[in-house]
Amino acid sequence: METKVVKEALPLNLEGNSSKAVLIIHGFTGYTGEFYPLARKLNELGYTVSLPRLPGHGTNRKDFMTTGWRDWLLHVEDCYRDLSALYEDVSLVGLSMGGVLALILASRYSPRRTVLLAPAMAVRNRLFYLTPFLGRLIGPLKKNWEPEPDASEDRKILGQEYWTVDIPRQAAHLRKLQKIAQKEMKAVKSPLLLLLSETDESVPLEAGRVIKAGLDASCPLMEVRLKNSHHVLITGEEKEDVLQMTADWLEERN
Repeated sequence: METKVVKEALPLNLEGNSSKAVLIIHGFTGYTGEFYPLARKLNELGYTVSLPRLPGHGTNRKDFMTTGWRDWLLHVEDCYRDLSALYEDVSLVGLSMGGVLALILASRYSPRRTVLLAPAMAVRNRLFYLTPFLGRLIGPLKKNWEPEPDASEDRKILGQEYWTVDIPRQAAHLRKLQKIAQKEMKAVKSPLLLLLSETDESVPLEAGRVIKAGLDASCPLMEVRLKNSHHVLITGEEKEDVLQMTADWLEERN
């Protein structure tokens, strides 16, 4: 199979008109297209936006299974370094695994502000924590996924490749990133906005407790709990609120 990037999963880079930049990081088996509205909203506020496609994402399952935590982390680190070489004011936004990656970056670098959207620092399915072991024994497991009535053809392709299976071996790479973030996040100094949903089917509210326990007490943190959003907060029922809260947080100057 020839590896091709699905159009809606292409990276997006938007040039702003100020010294402000933001790196947006999508989630595990996610794709960039979900973030296009946020990227454009922030660009209208003057931000240069970097929205990369994580290695192995937005193509096909075989490609995904050849990548892992090192590839994902090194890629976003390179993207952050590129931005910080050109812009004085760089912030981070990350969803799910992207939130875990954003936490690691915030611990290693000096972003001005960071937004964590349903960061996968805890996972509702308890079998997830066994994936470092299960991943060596079990291959992909089929699961039910049905496209939404208004799903685009690109989304249907991505769904068939990424969302109709659970892959313990790949989930073990997310578990590794969790452990790195838990070890390093004490060094985070930049203000954090944490958005979680009470109805998130993947990341429980426990993720907030994990983050609070791991941060230094001096790290500024604001937590907001949504009532009716599914895991991908930026496409859920409260998406407009999520977009506005993200923009407002990044725009605060203190």
